Amino acid sequence: MLTIHTTHPAACSVWKPGAAAPSDTPVWLDLLDPDAAERGHAESLLGAKLPQREQISAIELSSRLHADNEILRLNVPAFARAEAGRGAMTPLGFVLTPKLLVSIRYAESLAFAHTSKLATAADAPNGSIETFIALIEAIVNVAADRMEETSGEMSKLSRAVFADERGQRGLLRGTLFKVGAMQRQIVQLRAAMLGVSRVIAYLCESAPNWIDKKHLQRLKTMQTDIGSLNEFDQQLSDRLQFLLDAVLGFINNNQNDIMKVLTIVSVVTIGPMTLAGIWGMNFKSIAEYDWPHGYAMALAAMTVSVIVPLVIFKWKKWF
Repeated sequence: MLTIHTTHPAACSVWKPGAAAPSDTPVWLDLLDPDAAERGHAESLLGAKLPQREQISAIELSSRLHADNEILRLNVPAFARAEAGRGAMTPLGFVLTPKLLVSIRYAESLAFAHTSKLATAADAPNGSIETFIALIEAIVNVAADRMEETSGEMSKLSRAVFADERGQRGLLRGTLFKVGAMQRQIVQLRAAMLGVSRVIAYLCESAPNWIDKKHLQRLKTMQTDIGSLNEFDQQLSDRLQFLLDAVLGFINNNQNDIMKVLTIVSVVTIGPMTLAGIWGMNFKSIAEYDWPHGYAMALAAMTVSVIVPLVIFKWKKWF
């Protein structure tokens, strides 16, 4: 899909093959998993070739960030997950010129939805660099919101895990899946913020002359914000690791409790089973068979053989 954003007036439209060219000068071309026709139309408006997905995904620094005359090519190899967050990480590419911003992505993004809505408002960003900075700010803000949501979910999960309730045991298995989902979210945010921070650092160090000091100051502010998010990310990772260790520890304790019960049962039943085995051999010389109350006395002896080890275990506080 190719969405064309224009200013004067601020508007956006989805391009269809065969449609007329926009009457207003475009300021932002947003390509979402583009096909050949959409890519070709965007290249005609840009006047330059767009990078392929393999080029955007490349991890080499020279492939991620470089300038060609007045064209900046800025790539984030891992940005968002496809298939509504369940698929693999997809890249994000920017082609930035003094007059036009082209974004190439392969997954839906809340930050892009927010910026697209902002681009059609009365106070829409003016120009390609303004739009680019607004987009980067939206990406950072969305990442911060998701980290806060993850922190809140982690706190709720931690309270549930450490609650001294009978139902706590049933939560442990589900907790492992939730911890895995949180770890997946944190890894995604970390990868995206790493790519975005490298883009910002590159612009701050090698900014062309058409990016003024005001824009550079906003980029430096975002660089500071990303540094704070990285510290928060590390705290979340530490908390998540502690929670995972605690869950595994509780599961191990539950397994030990089960083994303890089985051990107690096996020890307690040794006495009555031994007595039952002796008296069940049916030899004629077993005198107890002729006792008037032999059966009752046998049951009493077997009961005592059960009670004695239970009393000892209780005294030792083994259960």
